[in-house]
Amino acid sequence: MAPLEEIRDILTGRFIGINTSAGIAQVKTDTARGIIQSGYYNPNPDDPKLSRDKIGKTPLSYLYTYVVQPQHSIYFAAAKMRYLIDAWQKYVDISKSPEIIASLYSLKGKTPHAHPEPNDRGLQIANEFYKLAKEWLR
Repeated sequence: MAPLEEIRDILTGRFIGINTSAGIAQVKTDTARGIIQSGYYNPNPDDPKLSRDKIGKTPLSYLYTYVVQPQHSIYFAAAKMRYLIDAWQKYVDISKSPEIIASLYSLKGKTPHAHPEPNDRGLQIANEFYKLAKEWLR
């Protein structure tokens, strides 16, 4: 199914300009737009279409060309995690809770509060992928 999903993502992201996940970190183009607007990451600060004041009118198909690139996909994902940690800091320190960060990463618009709980996907990421990444980074 993965090859069909990749083709679908290319069609919807690059040619049609619909909000879609892309790249190695599966970042949504709307998420990338929000990250740029919030000032956490800009893949090309010299590009006027990616400026904080113009990014809201930049077509998603244009953002897709950045999100799909591995180096930018990873940075967008890291910026999203940093944003989540910062947004929740007033209530609770989640910086050392990969299962909470992973849970929040996939949820849209979760309001920060003092007692976040991981979901099944967050637990899976923390138990499988986080351990694997730690091994790779040794």
